[in-house]
Amino acid sequence: MSKIRRLLLRTPAFLTVAALGVPTAHATDESSVALIYESVRGKYPDLPAYCKLADAERRQVVVGMTMQLASERKVSDPFVSGAEAGARLRKDCGLGAMSAADLAKLRWTASAKPLAFDSERRSASELTDIQVLGNKIYTPTGNGPFPAVVINHTKGISQHLLDHARELLAAGFAVLVVDTFGPRGIKPGGDLFPAEFAKDAYDALAHLQAQAYINRNRIFQTGYSYGGLASALLASPQGVAAFKATGRFRATVANYGSCAIKESASAHKLEMLSADSDRPILMLMAELDIETPPKHCFPLLEEMKAAGKDVSWHIYPTTTHAWDKAENNGYVYRLNGETMTYRYDAKVAKDATERMIAFFNKHQ
Repeated sequence: MSKIRRLLLRTPAFLTVAALGVPTAHATDESSVALIYESVRGKYPDLPAYCKLADAERRQVVVGMTMQLASERKVSDPFVSGAEAGARLRKDCGLGAMSAADLAKLRWTASAKPLAFDSERRSASELTDIQVLGNKIYTPTGNGPFPAVVINHTKGISQHLLDHARELLAAGFAVLVVDTFGPRGIKPGGDLFPAEFAKDAYDALAHLQAQAYINRNRIFQTGYSYGGLASALLASPQGVAAFKATGRFRATVANYGSCAIKESASAHKLEMLSADSDRPILMLMAELDIETPPKHCFPLLEEMKAAGKDVSWHIYPTTTHAWDKAENNGYVYRLNGETMTYRYDAKVAKDATERMIAFFNKHQ
């Protein structure tokens, strides 16, 4: 067993399970759980009416309420708090724990209102700062049609995405950076389920395909952290039906994302990447990442590769989450008694961008 693989197997797990209705081993914020629970009960004072809803409808109710309260900064850690509130509501209804099939469906749960995208074509010279970045289309010089890249952010738009947008423009790609938070009043650092990022990416894809100056058959996606989890989701055909998407990305690249959300050995796993994936995907991961640990991708990636799937991956040794975010260098992330200090690495950031562009060019 390689040194990297041994390290991966010891890596702490990522975040919390988003499976609403499934209790987790993580300590919850009781006030957040109570607020979500009481808010749903307030919306449905006649509890039997709530209990009679289909499973998918109850999930939407709890997810929607959790995300509303999270966007208002009224709950902490919506994944855990929402999970516990959902479990209590299921118990009130006399329902058992969620089934494996329900868990599989949960990864596609999205409740936010659709974003609006600007159709005006903008030049690279107009890309001056992050304030003008979100939900707009920027293109290289020329008439097109251009290949394009949809970029999904981390917990908000920040400086590193401006750098990546410029790099892609210089490589000949049009760029649309999706701002999932701003138009919805969610402050940077907020939380949403990865499915919201994936749905926004599909909506951005449809918007790009409607533009005459975009090559509708060469539209790619890349994501960072949360956006990287969306990259994994987008490789599966299930999202097309879940979000009523009208097209597919040619290929996706996940930067410091992972293949699943799983809090601990005893917690349920919520898959991001699944064996049914039928679109090329490149997973770029950091060996020392405890936020989105690479270990959740193994042996899945190896099994998919052996089955002939177009999956690729690279693990950067001695590298942490957010390797490209100079603005967050030194930030200390804590999880279950473990700590990780973000380390900006210009060499890794450059290599990751080069690998991403080469991967897109390979899949023309």
